[in-house]
Amino acid sequence: MTPSKPLIDQTLPFAAGGAAGHGKLEADFEPVFSAWKASDTPQTRSALLKQVQPVLHTAVFSYAGSNPSPAIRSQAKLMALKAFHSYDPAKGNMKTHLLSQLRRLQRTSAQSNQIISMPERVSLDRAHLMEAESNLRDRLGRDPSDMEVADHTGLSLKRIGYIRQALTGINDGSILDEEGEVYAPPSSIPGAKDKDDAWAEMIYHDLHDIDRTIMDYTLGSRGVTPLSTAEIANRLGISPGAVSQRKAKIQSLLDERYQLDPFGGD
Repeated sequence: MTPSKPLIDQTLPFAAGGAAGHGKLEADFEPVFSAWKASDTPQTRSALLKQVQPVLHTAVFSYAGSNPSPAIRSQAKLMALKAFHSYDPAKGNMKTHLLSQLRRLQRTSAQSNQIISMPERVSLDRAHLMEAESNLRDRLGRDPSDMEVADHTGLSLKRIGYIRQALTGINDGSILDEEGEVYAPPSSIPGAKDKDDAWAEMIYHDLHDIDRTIMDYTLGSRGVTPLSTAEIANRLGISPGAVSQRKAKIQSLLDERYQLDPFGGD
């Protein structure tokens, strides 16, 4: 008696428990997912992340908006790596699983925006600061020093620095590289004070306003963007040579700290 032919050919990929054994996993993802499953290495993670990139893009766009930050994109990759471990091909396809797991980006994005957004008081102070700088620039015919801005606005130098630094979000989390490896980028915290800072502040207060402006732009003090000698000269309406001479004078005053305390002891 000839055995009856099975209703479902067990060699077909859609057969439950068939030879392919990958359930509902999409054909596009099957090779890279299988390679990663067999050996979890930076290379297989990178290949898998690259293959599912269109899905990650859809999730980020849907859950975090049309202009997501690099931190959100990195977070999406981290979530995807975790989702790979929990994915079961027998229960559904990869795209559905990833979109479900990455839904948490909505909360992550909302928290990120809340942290980075400026408080109303800082926003008002910033507008006040920008207006004062513009008025002083028109009146003096040059960029004002922070001390002049502080006298004009009534804001302290510390507050001026805080307002400027509040405009830049600081990422203290991890970043995912192209191979799916996590690393923590080096970071610095604005506002940290030591003896050198205290000495520099004392020198700053004793300088002429033009020299203060040169010092601000040279050191990038209180959140200003550091400028070259030529750029500073253009802002102040003086020659680059004059800026260089004033820089040398300021540097000599700063170096006196080490003449008084050559070992930098406590």
